[in-house]
Amino acid sequence: MQTKTILQTIIQDEGSKDYPLFRQYCMRKEQGLRKDALKVLQSFIEEMKENDFEVQRVFVTWLFEWIERFEDGHHLLVYPLVNGVIQPVFQTWENVDPLDVRPYRWRGLFVHQGEGMPYLLKALELGGSKEQRVIVQICETYLSALWYSFHHIHEDLYLSTYEKDQERIQGIEDVMMMIQDVRTRTNVQKQAAYYGQLLTDWMAFQKTETRGFMKWCAERKKPYEWVEAFYYQQ
Repeated sequence: MQTKTILQTIIQDEGSKDYPLFRQYCMRKEQGLRKDALKVLQSFIEEMKENDFEVQRVFVTWLFEWIERFEDGHHLLVYPLVNGVIQPVFQTWENVDPLDVRPYRWRGLFVHQGEGMPYLLKALELGGSKEQRVIVQICETYLSALWYSFHHIHEDLYLSTYEKDQERIQGIEDVMMMIQDVRTRTNVQKQAAYYGQLLTDWMAFQKTETRGFMKWCAERKKPYEWVEAFYYQQ
């Protein structure tokens, strides 16, 4: 069990001595002094912008190697730092060293502003099955979109298009066998099969009906949870 937060760890890390202002920012933030912390961060960002790319890249690498190890890593990814230092470094990095998987992985996992998929797919292309966290995140991103598409389906409300959801299901099926952790892989397979079946059933239903999908499923003994709930209400 990790007891220390990422802030506490960074404050104590030898590496943070190379970035006194950043360390000070973490200390203020840890103490709950939000306004002071942001002032110090702004000074750090201005200072970092004066450095050449290699110095900036060393900082970003050091930071993300910590972020990858902590559940609460997102606490350090505040907008001014992401916008002022991290994103510009990643953009240059991808041009300077296009075969390095790290900027794509870190962008896709941590600083994507809701548009992580292209970076995740690029990280997978470059890193292959070694990129376990990326592969799982690809599946989770698609599953989250599928959940959204179908979360009102028992009310005959479908919030997507067949093409988009077929692509998402295919996207999961393309990568899920690369997941090494058996429990995670099994869970992803089950969910992909569930949404595949649900989409098939919805498409079949739509050919003849517009209302009453839950009843349609119940009559055909489809094993969806919300169908079973429908049975019990009868």
